Amino acid sequence: MRTLFVAGTAGHIDHGKSALVKALTGIDPDRLEEEKRRGMTIDLGFAHFDLPSGRRVGIVDVPGHERLVKNMLAGATGIDLVLLVIAADEGVMPQTREHLDILRFLPLRQGIVVLNKVDLVGDASWLTLVREDVKALVTGTFLEGAPVVELSAKTGQGVPALIEEMDRMLDHLPGFQDDAPARLPIDRVFTMAGFGTVVTGTLWSGRIALGDTLELLPRGHAVRVRGVQSHGQAVSAGIAGSRVAVNLTGVEKDEVGRGDVLSTPGAFRPTNLIDVRVRLLPASPMLLHLARTRIYIGSDEAIGRLVLLDRSRIEPADSATAQIRLEKPIVAAAGDAFVIRRYSPMTTVGGGEVVNAHPPRRRRGADSAVAIEHISAAGLPERLAAAVQDAGKRGTTIEEMMEQLSVGRAPLDAALPALGNRGQVLMIRGRLFHRHAADVIGEAVVREVEARHEAEPWRVGIPKEELKAKAFGTGDNHLYAHVMSELIAAGKVDETRDFVRRPGYTPPVDPKLAGARDRILRVLLEGRFAPPSVDEIAKAVDEGAAFDRLFRTLRDEGLVVEIGSGVFFHRDVLEEIKRVVVDEIRKQGNITVAALRDKLSTSRKYSLAVLEYLDSIKMTRRVGDARVLLARAAASERT
Repeated sequence: MRTLFVAGTAGHIDHGKSALVKALTGIDPDRLEEEKRRGMTIDLGFAHFDLPSGRRVGIVDVPGHERLVKNMLAGATGIDLVLLVIAADEGVMPQTREHLDILRFLPLRQGIVVLNKVDLVGDASWLTLVREDVKALVTGTFLEGAPVVELSAKTGQGVPALIEEMDRMLDHLPGFQDDAPARLPIDRVFTMAGFGTVVTGTLWSGRIALGDTLELLPRGHAVRVRGVQSHGQAVSAGIAGSRVAVNLTGVEKDEVGRGDVLSTPGAFRPTNLIDVRVRLLPASPMLLHLARTRIYIGSDEAIGRLVLLDRSRIEPADSATAQIRLEKPIVAAAGDAFVIRRYSPMTTVGGGEVVNAHPPRRRRGADSAVAIEHISAAGLPERLAAAVQDAGKRGTTIEEMMEQLSVGRAPLDAALPALGNRGQVLMIRGRLFHRHAADVIGEAVVREVEARHEAEPWRVGIPKEELKAKAFGTGDNHLYAHVMSELIAAGKVDETRDFVRRPGYTPPVDPKLAGARDRILRVLLEGRFAPPSVDEIAKAVDEGAAFDRLFRTLRDEGLVVEIGSGVFFHRDVLEEIKRVVVDEIRKQGNITVAALRDKLSTSRKYSLAVLEYLDSIKMTRRVGDARVLLARAAASERT
């Protein structure tokens, strides 16, 4: 059962938010000297108190001035219950409306309207008008039908009723994910003498315990927890849904700031691009495609471009799927709520929800919008499959998916078997690939093989490396090897030496050129260990333009082997040379260029080319001026 909760104030400047917090808790949330001097809240304030039920409530007091909405937003996220404070002597004011506009985009569904300063209202008819304005204000929002408590923070009138109402409303609030990765959006940083750096915030998920090693994002610093306080008490661990102050080692105060996130290492990855569902307020101006906006998520503020995928503008009260391209990295996860304000003038225009925190850069069009809609309605298995598909030919790992989807290992391990059984996701050498990526590669392989047979039917097939470059390009080579194995097993392609072909394909031989083929091979056989050049062979065969094609075909078939630049041997002659080399090394322990030259009665040019070729095919290895057999080659020769 939850015993720790977080409430927050909201409302116009000078409507008595800080006074209300002090009346509830006895703690003045205005901690800055300037705040006390000016009588105005500038930054976030914090206090806590115990309800009659024994629950402890931390309260985040936010500034009400229009120029301090950024600070208000940093404190408003993560609260369970909001107290919308409206001064009874003034009624609904501009920041009352803007704060409520902001709150409706946060994951917040409980609140109380507090009519403060009733002691200053002597006219009952005025108070009736204010009540009617409040009712109109909250209509259509999560506060419609919420309790309205009239009180005076100054005299204490009505404060006990508010406390009672708060206790009642917290009865049925759901718990938080204690077993999820820790995530603390930081809203305050300070130092304490003898302790060092302290950060505070509302713990969104997980636990932060004494001695934990955590990650400070987006910087990526590793830090260690030296101490934890929660709601004014030292504790062994802060739990999700509570206010926590964490004393850190491994980081200085100037290395961390509001908007940073303290998290379980490897659980979250900063991002500059997010898929979102966005909605504008009814009174908002329209936003155009690529509008520069301010995004508020967690305790962070970032500037980004709103990329509308299936339209050129979004109208007031309308919603759309989009991408936001951010100018700095933020920490986000699917399901996170955010608020949008105009870049200039800085007014709140809408908000939304993160659908995918690590999407691919999407092309504009209806298909991209539909893809985001599909993900937004999907469960974890579908989101995992979509994320693996986005990884494409590079593939991904469970660890990367933990960061990308911001979930623990156990839920992913539970989701993977079903995806594997359905054939959606492949596990190859520890990496995950989507079946779609494999199918696209397979189709491309078959297409390139058939195209080569069509364009050059006289060739045995397409060279393996050329095929890979055309059908696969860059990516994880294990995926390509897996696809090729599948295609061969299914009888869709076949490998022969360094080529891939249609199964059973044999290049047609022109009867008119059969004699020329034989003459090429005979010339090379006669040349033996000092073969003629290509030009000399062409001259001897005398087939004009057909020679190049014939010579290429013989090379494809493996009957002619190029061992070096412009040096070609007949396959049988080369095999004979290999036997000579193996015999000599076994007798002498090694072979030199000079020794091979003498054995073959050829020139240094050819003996050197042969030994370098044998080195390249991993048959021999150079040791000083000699060659020795590689162990694998020696074993092969023995068998």
